[in-house]
Amino acid sequence: MTEKINTYTISIYTENNIGLLNRISAIFLKRHINIESLTTSQSEIENIFRFVIVVTISDSKIKRIINF
Repeated sequence: MTEKINTYTISIYTENNIGLLNRISAIFLKRHINIESLTTSQSEIENIFRFVIVVTISDSKIKRIINF
């Protein structure tokens, strides 16, 4: 049985640390998930940054990413 593929938008709020983008992308790389879009910006909260990631994957894979 094939799983239905959907597009998901993941938002991550974090402090800015050296190597953070590399660590976030490694989570997807280890699971062989292609990042369709990646946007970073400052959030409304001082010293907190927002990463918005768009991926097209199955329900089971998104659950593995979110529960990481």
